[in-house]
Amino acid sequence: MHVLSPTLCALALISVSAPALALDSWTATAERGLPVLSLTQGEGSVRIVCDPDRVFGPTPNGAVLVTLPKDKAPTTVVFLAKTGEQARLAVAAGIAAQAKIDAAEWAKMVEILRKGGAFAVVSSADSLSFETTPLPDLACE
Repeated sequence: MHVLSPTLCALALISVSAPALALDSWTATAERGLPVLSLTQGEGSVRIVCDPDRVFGPTPNGAVLVTLPKDKAPTTVVFLAKTGEQARLAVAAGIAAQAKIDAAEWAKMVEILRKGGAFAVVSSADSLSFETTPLPDLACE
């Protein structure tokens, strides 16, 4: 029977966990007292702003800000999960305001982000692809 050395065990663990290092990482900040999560890829980005405590009023007022490198003024973006789920959001000046879009589509987008994994943000002329860890505590209803 052959026993692996501690060095080989460590190398095996590192190689198994290496794909996790390739995941896109959310950056958490706060703006005007609200939590903001951001993903960046080159010149493109996706930012989601939530107001879980209704700081700015009783109605839901979260927002998704999308910056696509080639499509500077999309009117619609679609969040497409690798697993097949999708959410279509109307945008103006790169912003999809929760109060102005279909609530069911907003909920689908939030669920895609909560589940994590591979997803893309697509317009008619451009796209960004990400792979993230789940965000189970995303409070953006």
